[in-house]
Amino acid sequence: MLVIFIIVLVLGFGVTRYALSRYEQHMALGRRAQAPEKKTGADIAAEFLVAHEVHDVVIVKHNAVVSDYFDPKRRRLFLRSETHDGYDLAAWGVALHEAAHALQQGEEKGALEWRQTCISLSRYLPVAAAAAALSIIVFLKRPARFGLIIFAAACVVALLLNIGTLAIEFNANKRVLRWLEDRLDHAPGAQDKLRQILSAVATREVGDLLKSPRYFFLTALPGTSRSRPLKREDTKDKTDV
Repeated sequence: MLVIFIIVLVLGFGVTRYALSRYEQHMALGRRAQAPEKKTGADIAAEFLVAHEVHDVVIVKHNAVVSDYFDPKRRRLFLRSETHDGYDLAAWGVALHEAAHALQQGEEKGALEWRQTCISLSRYLPVAAAAAALSIIVFLKRPARFGLIIFAAACVVALLLNIGTLAIEFNANKRVLRWLEDRLDHAPGAQDKLRQILSAVATREVGDLLKSPRYFFLTALPGTSRSRPLKREDTKDKTDV
């Protein structure tokens, strides 16, 4: 049984490594490709929201360990500086993908919130499971295989939940791509590149399993940096749509 857990764990980390590498590759290419119009990521996200008659979303420039995401409860779109102020296709792709989540209401909003819970599990559960496994080995004097099985099981569960909720991400991409068909009919090349970037953005959090220690030690422990502003007055560079 231990061998099976090890094989599954290795395969799981291979999937996360692929998702992370794919995202980094497309983002690097996107940063070198200028947008077809002189609009920042925040500008094009705001235009997208207005075009879909969404006027209650606040776009916030927010640099932190966790950013570039839409908060469905507070109706805020948090964007890093390079996304918020960027004139490249990478900035457009990330901003548009996250803005599209604002259109997901009803059951889709519930699915989005569940997806965000699964992403949090991918970020924090592996380190917590590793700590629990080590405690069992050291303090309860259990064989190391028990600790390894606990760690592997936690990682696999987090990964499966992450992958299993990807549909809501691709749903957001479909909304963006439909809009881009008319919006960028004069720039088919930019459309093709954005389609690739959007696909990579949709699966980027699958790679969070590998970055679990970073998220855990920089955002989860007492005294670490906040992943998002807690109060309205804490935010800067806000754009009401």
